[in-house]
Amino acid sequence: MNPPQRVQWAIAGFVAVFVGTVLAAAAALVNSEERDALEEARQRAERFIAGAEASLNRTLLGIDVMLAGSETLLRPHRLANGTYDVTGTQSQLRTTISQNLLVRDLVLLQPDGTVLAAAQPDSARLGLPLPPGFVNDAMALPSPQLVISPPLVNFVTTERMIYFARPVDMGAGVRVLAVAEVPASLIASLLSQAADIDGLVATLERDDGQLLVSVPPHDTLVGQRLPQPLGDAMPTGHAEPGPARIGGAPALVAVRPVLYRPLLVAASIPIEAALADAHEQRRFVLAATLLFLLMVLGAGAFAHWHLGRLAQARTALNRSKNMLDEALASMADGMLLCDANDRVVVWNRRFLEIYPWLADVVAPGVPFERLALVGVNAMMPDAAPEDQQGWVQRRLAIHRTEDGQHEQILPSGRVIHAVERHTPDGGVITVYHDVTAAERALERAKADAEAANKAKSRFLASMSHEIRTPLNAVLGMNGLMLNTPLTPEQRRYAELIRSSGQTLLALINDILDLSKVEAGRMELEIVEFDPLATVNEVVTLLAVRAEAKGLALAMTASPGLPTRLRGDPSRLRQVLFNLIGNALKFTPEGRVDVDLTHRPLPGRRVELMIAVRDTGIGIDAETLPRLFRHFSQGDSSTARRHGGSGLGLAISQEIIELMHGHIDVQSTPGIGSTFSVSLPLEVVPLALSGGPAPGPADTTAAPAAQPARRILVAEDNGVNQILIKAMLDHLGHFSDIVADGFEAVRQVQAAAYDLVLMDIQMPGMDGEAATRAIRALPGSVSQIPIIAMTANAMVEERAAYLAAGMNDHVAKPLDLGRLAAVIARVTSAPGGGVAPAPAERLLRPLAGGPALS
Repeated sequence: MNPPQRVQWAIAGFVAVFVGTVLAAAAALVNSEERDALEEARQRAERFIAGAEASLNRTLLGIDVMLAGSETLLRPHRLANGTYDVTGTQSQLRTTISQNLLVRDLVLLQPDGTVLAAAQPDSARLGLPLPPGFVNDAMALPSPQLVISPPLVNFVTTERMIYFARPVDMGAGVRVLAVAEVPASLIASLLSQAADIDGLVATLERDDGQLLVSVPPHDTLVGQRLPQPLGDAMPTGHAEPGPARIGGAPALVAVRPVLYRPLLVAASIPIEAALADAHEQRRFVLAATLLFLLMVLGAGAFAHWHLGRLAQARTALNRSKNMLDEALASMADGMLLCDANDRVVVWNRRFLEIYPWLADVVAPGVPFERLALVGVNAMMPDAAPEDQQGWVQRRLAIHRTEDGQHEQILPSGRVIHAVERHTPDGGVITVYHDVTAAERALERAKADAEAANKAKSRFLASMSHEIRTPLNAVLGMNGLMLNTPLTPEQRRYAELIRSSGQTLLALINDILDLSKVEAGRMELEIVEFDPLATVNEVVTLLAVRAEAKGLALAMTASPGLPTRLRGDPSRLRQVLFNLIGNALKFTPEGRVDVDLTHRPLPGRRVELMIAVRDTGIGIDAETLPRLFRHFSQGDSSTARRHGGSGLGLAISQEIIELMHGHIDVQSTPGIGSTFSVSLPLEVVPLALSGGPAPGPADTTAAPAAQPARRILVAEDNGVNQILIKAMLDHLGHFSDIVADGFEAVRQVQAAAYDLVLMDIQMPGMDGEAATRAIRALPGSVSQIPIIAMTANAMVEERAAYLAAGMNDHVAKPLDLGRLAAVIARVTSAPGGGVAPAPAERLLRPLAGGPALS
């Protein structure tokens, strides 16, 4: 029975009013969220632009003050004749840039653009890549003021640089241009706070639109002029709607000038990014609104209950069917449902997207076998009939199997994973999942991980080379100095320099060891060794350090300790140096004891146990769990008092675990610590031993006398040229020096040499290319021995040098004993040459600038 007409109208009116109210409230809420989001974005842009302007002003003002004070800084180095002392001038310039972390180089240019003095040797030699007319324009200013160049690529560092110049009167009518070289990346770091604001792009531009720096970086646009220069805008710092500075999308743009015209800093927040959260909120509001509307519709449907059970059932059935259709249509996977008679009941759109050849066949009531027969023609169109029939039978067997699953490779190359489950009424539901996209994503992730690992290896190799190159000069010159007559005070200073340099070298080696461990490339050199002699050697070497601190250092060993074990004594020494060295470092008074014990294991094996006990400051219980982490120490105060990188214990643990042992620590604050190492090692019977275990090579011993050789040295670093020349003179050899690979190839053809010492990284032609060129020369000159001199310490790099045709290599920092041994080895073949009269040393003058007294 139908309800009265007025009741039906009342229900409809109530629903309409409620729906209208909900929609109006939702629209008002969405509009409010968007207004609030835009206002928040505007305030963020204005706060950022104010902070960026202040940061840039401080930086530019600091650079300007530094340049303006050049005459005052260099006045003490001015000579009576009006010139400047080169050593003092360059030292003062280096001191000045060391106090300003932004400035890479400080250069004084004469009015004609030549270099008068520079903090960096490469600038003194090669000059600066300034744009044409830059020097003349700056020097022609009626009053000194800061002039700023566009971003330029430094041909030495290959970085983008911005040059800040200011004319400076040096007195006596001399006027020079003081130029500060600042990496553009460091200027960009002043704008890096933009990374905290989603979508914000910060730019530093000229008023003509030329882009100097952007965050995030847009390298292809740097130095280019952006559309709509900011010189026409009102740089008030207020965020106003307009096109984004990069990309031109609708955005909120705030612009402020810095102290030094014509520079402007701008911040752009795209409207889309500003409204991202509001749009997300809008989706939530719409979903909630939809939920309310569904509730209203449900209430209306319930109110119409009295319209009759049949109408209500029909409405409910239609609603359920529509919801099921929508759910099936929104599925990311394909779905096919068959009944107990294996006939099609329902499917979704995704199923036909995966198998488009079934679009004209699938329908309710169609047997699944019919789908298989059509599918085989698409999957195997050229197969023989019996092969096609076999495929159909296998497909039907899987379909009818309880909870079957399989994979299909479609003709397009897509991989489909099908899972089939039986329903309680005997039907079968099959879900088809396209796994191709997941596999491709996995391949991309793998490629990204491999690229990141290669980038890390390149970074470690580069940093090792860049640090080892100057360290070679420091330790080498220090070694030569210690071989000369020195006063006790001078010798003490020189030995302190050597100790600090060796500490730095040990840190570099620790970092390389850590990279090998993380990459799984650290290898052990298993040889016979005497454990007592190995431990005693480390204790003896560290006894000097203990005596200097007034500490007692003693070692005890248990009776019956085997004299021959198989293991890696070098890595064991490395661990002991870390443990005993740490004990001495953190023990202000008292003693350090090293106990060496053992216990038998099954077979010809023993467990070697080494305990290092000290009476030092100890370690609290909260610190112990992180003691063996990379770059970790007890606390920050300990790091300040005692120094260290925090790598020693982490690498020691990795080495011990690589040897299948373990390391433990027990400690009480204020009483001391005990580090215990246990290693399972093989015992070598005396009857099988090959004699005494080899001891460590003594690279500090004086090299044995060798025949004088004539040696060509290819090295581009001036300090290293002097060092290598002095080392070879000390060894009694004659040497010529060239500065790059091209000169090396020409020189071996111009004169007879017994050996070539070849640096790897050189300008023009590097060491590997020069070696290949020499090996390709006709005649006996192609067989000349070549030794690589390299600061690259990675194993794969050394293998590449040998593959290029080099006979051996020596690592920087150069060790005199190691150098002598390698020279003797590669020149010991029959027919080795004897050096003629000493050849003239090849020198190259510095390029650019007048001579300074």
